[in-house]
Amino acid sequence: MSGETFLAESAAFPISLAPGTEEAGLAIMLADLIRFNLMQDPRKWNDFNKLNRLIVIEARDAAVTVTLEFTRGALIVHGGLFGSPRIRISADSKTVLELARLSIVHGIPNLFDPIGRDLLKKTLSGSVRISGALGNLISLIRVTRLMSVNDGMMR
Repeated sequence: MSGETFLAESAAFPISLAPGTEEAGLAIMLADLIRFNLMQDPRKWNDFNKLNRLIVIEARDAAVTVTLEFTRGALIVHGGLFGSPRIRISADSKTVLELARLSIVHGIPNLFDPIGRDLLKKTLSGSVRISGALGNLISLIRVTRLMSVNDGMMR
């Protein structure tokens, strides 16, 4: 790929970076991750096409915030806070990256494997904060499935 992101090689895909976000590493990584997961597992399109939310992901230790603007079949990734998000996920950068490794079993995040247990423990201790989850649980599950590379949606 010669130093360019996967995102740049797939211009026709309905995932884009907001203007000024081209240099934001976390924004590029999340856009590429979701794009890659959609290409690897066509079942994920169902979640992608139904999401209509602003979701903020914050890596507190790196002082980096990204807003995912899902609009039923399209995604714009913003560097920083954009709009009025319904869901906010705040954690250290290592945990944000671990979200991609969260297993999905029967369509929901598996909180019983080592990664899931660690995420649950961090959530209960407050080192991971997820605000807006209760009122937007389905959207939170959908975005988790989109981000997960360890997907057993049909298991």
